[in-house]
Amino acid sequence: MGVDRGVLRLCQPATGWYLRLVGAVRVSGTADSWESRAVGSRKARTLLAYLGAQRQDVVTVDQVIDALWDGAPPQEPEANVATLVSRLRGRFGPDVITGGRSGYRLGESVQVDLYEASALVVRAETLANTAHSLLVAEQAMKVLDDLPVLAEYPAAAWAEEARALQDSLLRRAWHAAADSALRTGAPRLAQVLAETLISRNAVDEKAYQVLMRACVTGGDSARAVVTYQRLRSALAAEKRAPSAASRDLVVEILRTDAATG
Repeated sequence: MGVDRGVLRLCQPATGWYLRLVGAVRVSGTADSWESRAVGSRKARTLLAYLGAQRQDVVTVDQVIDALWDGAPPQEPEANVATLVSRLRGRFGPDVITGGRSGYRLGESVQVDLYEASALVVRAETLANTAHSLLVAEQAMKVLDDLPVLAEYPAAAWAEEARALQDSLLRRAWHAAADSALRTGAPRLAQVLAETLISRNAVDEKAYQVLMRACVTGGDSARAVVTYQRLRSALAAEKRAPSAASRDLVVEILRTDAATG
């Protein structure tokens, strides 16, 4: 699933830079025709990625040193950090990183894909039960792109929170899209989205509920009951049982089917 340029154009500020953490770390500007700018050395790229992962929180110089050198800093690490910051400011402007000896943070002129996707997911959830919710959720999924966040840093402890956020946002975006498809008359699409969620998490009970309802809406109540049985089996493997909401739903489906049969 590629990144939708129209979505990113909406996400970008009128001036400044757009930092991509999904996949490889890249920086693009609104005047660059979507061509990524070379960040510089790996250490400079790591510094920018680290600050981007922290959103706009101020991090101390010691925290930066730990992230860049993982317990094995060079001589005069503070000076090395200052040099990297100076080079990044020279490359992208003085506002790309703010702060100094008391700590650094990413400048407000820099937008980060992961957090723009977060805003899109919240909007999709706010617009629940509308067709627009589906559109916004799809935009969020395109930004998140199904590639790992900070793929260049698979073992970095500082990247774990960003990876967990990406997983959570993708799940919420799929849920918002499935709910919207179900509630706006697209049961087949809701089924596809719900099955995708289940393939990612075999005990995603909310996804099973959406799938059951979508099957009923699509005229296949038998499949809805089979879906409940799948849920029950998946939960049993973890010594759990379906929630009251799922049990009530299958009872309602069976009663309606009996009454119309």
